[in-house]
Amino acid sequence: MEIATIRTDPFVPEFAGVMHPTDEILRTRGLGKGHQLYDEIRRDPHAFAILQKRKLEVVSREWNVFEVSESDLDKRAAAEVTRQLKAIDFDKLTRGLMGAVLKGFSVAEVLWANVAGVWTLQAVKVKKQRRFRFDMDGQLRLLTRSAMVEGVPVPDRKFVVHRHSIDDDEDDPYGIGLGSVLYWPAWMKRNALAQWLRAVEKHGTPTTKIIYPGGYDKQRQDEMLEAIRQLANDTGIAVPENVIVELLEAKAGGGDVFEKLNRYLDELMSEAVLGETLTTNSGERGARSLGEVHNEVRVAIAKADADLISATIKDTIVRWIVELNFPGAGVPNVWRDFAEAEDLNEKIKCDETIFKMGYRPKDPQYIDDTYGGEWIEKPEPETKPPVPGSPGKGALDNLDFADPPTRSNSERVVENLTDQLETAGAGVFDSMIGQIRTEFAEARDYDDLTLRLARLSSEMGVDDLAQLLEQAAMLAQLEGVASVDGR
Repeated sequence: MEIATIRTDPFVPEFAGVMHPTDEILRTRGLGKGHQLYDEIRRDPHAFAILQKRKLEVVSREWNVFEVSESDLDKRAAAEVTRQLKAIDFDKLTRGLMGAVLKGFSVAEVLWANVAGVWTLQAVKVKKQRRFRFDMDGQLRLLTRSAMVEGVPVPDRKFVVHRHSIDDDEDDPYGIGLGSVLYWPAWMKRNALAQWLRAVEKHGTPTTKIIYPGGYDKQRQDEMLEAIRQLANDTGIAVPENVIVELLEAKAGGGDVFEKLNRYLDELMSEAVLGETLTTNSGERGARSLGEVHNEVRVAIAKADADLISATIKDTIVRWIVELNFPGAGVPNVWRDFAEAEDLNEKIKCDETIFKMGYRPKDPQYIDDTYGGEWIEKPEPETKPPVPGSPGKGALDNLDFADPPTRSNSERVVENLTDQLETAGAGVFDSMIGQIRTEFAEARDYDDLTLRLARLSSEMGVDDLAQLLEQAAMLAQLEGVASVDGR
């Protein structure tokens, strides 16, 4: 038996038997607005973006229903739960219940219908928090036109209540949402933006200053102020000769200060909602490795949100479907998959390395299961039989064990001329190389060698080599003409 109940708590506000939220922001700043106060936070574009990111990180994950055992009854119950959750758009319901993250709690009404003897969900509609209160026993009450303060009790299996609390206790059925943390940064940002706009206006529009002779004259001063107001709408003004009109321009608009302040407030809100800043705020310190760590933090928070909502759905809608239609069956679990997809590029590199080591998959189904789709083994290219009288394609595959192919007369002539040129030029090349080696042997250092080679290049005769190459070129040309003429 619980002793420390809400009913006996002297610090819990109560009126007409109805408990009021213990959220300090709602109590001191609500002024009758209640949880609608936190709607002002969502009007901030940055706050709206990070709240949406947290919701969509949960909704974007695939979900599934898992039976608690292999019994036929449990399997049929899980199949029916899956069918009904798909019919009501479970992702949309999840997104609505995620409103509890900001406001502390969310409520959805279940619409039932008996279809062919099966109690079926027709719709599950998320409602505004302002319609509901909790009594001192933590039971939900619905505010109506005839009961606008205390509300009326709600029937069983009719309303789903999901709670989110940043506190470590369960004493407040209203929950404690992130609105209590985001309120002050959002409030200060609105005021900072207002001051920034006034500073921009002040900087962009000069102040008109009129100096008139004499002492303080209320009537004349009012006349001058009226002239200034006319100047704001017209392009010119007429004043006496002894009146001086000046335009005072602001030296600086203070934009840097306001920009830094607003960015700082945005970062505070990002840290409160997502636990990190690099996926919403860019910065010089946003290294890739640090960004990956920040993203992991954000995903971990979203996984916790998904687990909490899955537990709420299981204890309400899923349990009700099973109890009404499959008495005695186990209540299946509803979970969202947060497993990160494997990098297929890295997988391909790993498989390729193992294949080069001499191994291949034992089961051909491995390729389909790993990379998706349906794959078949690539066939080997067809080998055509060799044409009689000519070498086949495989005749050159292994030259170590095959006879050399038959060469044409032109090929034999070219090879013969090449051998003759190599023999005739051996003496010329040996002489040139010998001179270079002599210079290498006699050089004292690197600089001396450089000078010796430069001098040798200008003194070395190449007439013999040029004459030899000229004769070879002429002979090659004559042989080419002869081969074309068929001689």
